[in-house]
Amino acid sequence: MAIEKLTGPRLYQLIFLLIVLISAFTWRTITYIDPNDIDEVTEVCDITEQACSFNIDSNQLIIDVKERPIMQNTEINLSISSLDTEWTLEAEGINMNMGKLKFLHLNADNAEEKYSVFLPKCKHNEMKWMVNISNGDERINVSFNSIK
Repeated sequence: MAIEKLTGPRLYQLIFLLIVLISAFTWRTITYIDPNDIDEVTEVCDITEQACSFNIDSNQLIIDVKERPIMQNTEINLSISSLDTEWTLEAEGINMNMGKLKFLHLNADNAEEKYSVFLPKCKHNEMKWMVNISNGDERINVSFNSIK
């Protein structure tokens, strides 16, 4: 391999690349948000058998599932009462990586927001899921078990 002479254009290319990398690291450092800075309800409730109730900003929030038992390879419908804003819901498998499932917001009626997602079939007879409910400022974690 021959040794190349460092030419002016090659030096400018190296300096430009160095500036781009330093800028990217600086931007990521400035815009980083620590997950611990988010107000979080640390209590985790299991909705497999009964509805869960939380107090957020002096409002009672009730999270329930439409049908029990919660079956795999079917659609699950969650209802959340006393929400004044639309929240995002994502479910993740706890005992097996099934990816993230994003709930769809169906509608609101009688002060209840309804969300739906299709639960995939798992090779295990029972699958444990964690649902992260957040609005950007606050987060609630709810778990449930699905069976075959």
